[in-house]
Amino acid sequence: MNQTYLRSKRQYIKSSLQTRKLLAELVLIQGLKIKNAAKRLQIKYATAKSIILYYKQNVIKKQQNCKPAKRCSYASIKSAISYTIVSKLAGQDVNSRCIHFLNMEVSKQ
Repeated sequence: MNQTYLRSKRQYIKSSLQTRKLLAELVLIQGLKIKNAAKRLQIKYATAKSIILYYKQNVIKKQQNCKPAKRCSYASIKSAISYTIVSKLAGQDVNSRCIHFLNMEVSKQ
């Protein structure tokens, strides 16, 4: 029996750069789940997952500007101590907070 099987060929549709950046912003910065972001942008979940994986492995690693030898530094001030905590994601500042402590000496009586 010679039957010819016709395979339906799916067209490959490349995601635009704007869609990929918007997906990365929704998932990585705003914290939306990949599935929900894919539905919002009307793209397939598998495509969205591949884009996020690519961003995590390539784009974010290239934008990190931390030196692995010296990551954190501190200095103490005798009257007051001030810390600034900055959170970065993909090279962009996400959140920053400044904390001030007064340096008080506790004496035992």
